[in-house]
Amino acid sequence: MRTAGAMAILALGAGSTAFGQEALSRDQQIADLKQQLAAVSAKLDSLQTGVPTALETRLDGAVRNSPTEALREPRRLNISAPGLEGLNISGLVHVRGDYWGNYDTGSGNNDVNSLGTEAQLAFDARVSEKTSVGLTMHYSDVWGNNTGHGLGTDRLTDSLSSDEGQNVDMQEAFLKVGDIYGTSVDMTAGRQRVEFGAERIMGDDDWRLRRTSLDGFRFDNNLGDAGGCWTLVALRLNDSDNAALVDDLVPAVGGNVVDNADLFGFYYTVKPGEMGTVDAYIFQLEDMNYPGGFDRTRFTTYGARWESPDWDGLHFEGEGATQFGELLGDRTHNYGFGTYAVHADVGFHPSGIEFFDGFHAGYDYATGGTDPSDNFTQITPSLHGWFGITDFFGWSNIQHVNLSTSFKLGDGTMAVGYHWNRRASDNAGFAGYNAASAGTGGSKDLGEEADVTYSMECSKSTTVSMGLGYFFAGEGFHDLTGVSNDMPYAYFAATTRF
Repeated sequence: MRTAGAMAILALGAGSTAFGQEALSRDQQIADLKQQLAAVSAKLDSLQTGVPTALETRLDGAVRNSPTEALREPRRLNISAPGLEGLNISGLVHVRGDYWGNYDTGSGNNDVNSLGTEAQLAFDARVSEKTSVGLTMHYSDVWGNNTGHGLGTDRLTDSLSSDEGQNVDMQEAFLKVGDIYGTSVDMTAGRQRVEFGAERIMGDDDWRLRRTSLDGFRFDNNLGDAGGCWTLVALRLNDSDNAALVDDLVPAVGGNVVDNADLFGFYYTVKPGEMGTVDAYIFQLEDMNYPGGFDRTRFTTYGARWESPDWDGLHFEGEGATQFGELLGDRTHNYGFGTYAVHADVGFHPSGIEFFDGFHAGYDYATGGTDPSDNFTQITPSLHGWFGITDFFGWSNIQHVNLSTSFKLGDGTMAVGYHWNRRASDNAGFAGYNAASAGTGGSKDLGEEADVTYSMECSKSTTVSMGLGYFFAGEGFHDLTGVSNDMPYAYFAATTRF
């Protein structure tokens, strides 16, 4: 009996101990779960209220293949290695086929087509808390006939044409140091891409595949929401960076009139509450490389840009810039009041409509005249798409009206656009990627263009786009070039980013 009672007491004690351990285990699990939930909550708070990403805070505008293409951030791989705190690897492969139908150069019909390919492989290595190094290798090549879009000409890849084979170059090679001496100023030194605002004055010229790289120094400082951001640059322009625009204004000179020029600039961006984004800038271009019989090129460009926020689907943008100085020795000292360019547009993208995406209307004007200094000159812009996909015209000696509308079609977006182009002055020609004329006289009417484009995201990293443009040559276009026939243009492109 005593033995049985002792056994019962022992059993009861063992059961109590097991129960206590089980209760303690549950309490520990609950505590661990609460700690994990607190960590997740803190992470969400930091993402919502913490410092924005570099993509959100960067001063430059979105890099786009066309003005209507949405900004995309490529996926990145992060690899640690000895001596490195992190190594990001990214890249892209881009293929585009172009077709010109009945492109008359003045010596007969010349239907052409070509296929261009480019690839980028970029390495961004953080070597310390504030220091990183960036390297971007770039390849481009063209097969088939040359076109006037820069495919197969010296505007493609640093003086290489399709007949001379492919080209691989170092598009970027820079050292970046953050928060220099505790001043919150970041410095980027070396070869780099520089894009500002809507890229009408300066941008990465991606449509011509060759891209734009500048060598020099860049200083950035983010002063917060109220103070805005500023950038100071001191750069050396590479060969052919802006030959397509400046040299085409005076093609009789020959050679790039601003080859190896020095560019100094200041760009400031602020977002004042509900008023959107305000930019102000000033650039000074100094060129001592001028051809025989001409003097130096030295001119100042200053301007401002405003972009509204999204007001229930309504969006506005305006930009204006002026220039003064001297171009090939032709001097102007009116501080830009005689040489200027303006842009204005309005867009409406309502929500809740099943197939309709939006509507857009824009207007551009830029001065032109007898002397080179009368023609407003962009520095290194992203030009394609602003004045129609045939790329005949740029922001110089131009009056331009654009109307477009877009629709949601399948998994992509289709846009239909109309462009009307006219010279601002009949005392000068026009300049664009695909043609240029410095002639005078004749009609101001350059022509009209109708475009249809379609873009579809096949995945988060792959985009397919296509476009068809039809150019109706005007009397002024015929007077300056001798070409009077209409010209269709089409392209098909695919891009993968990784």
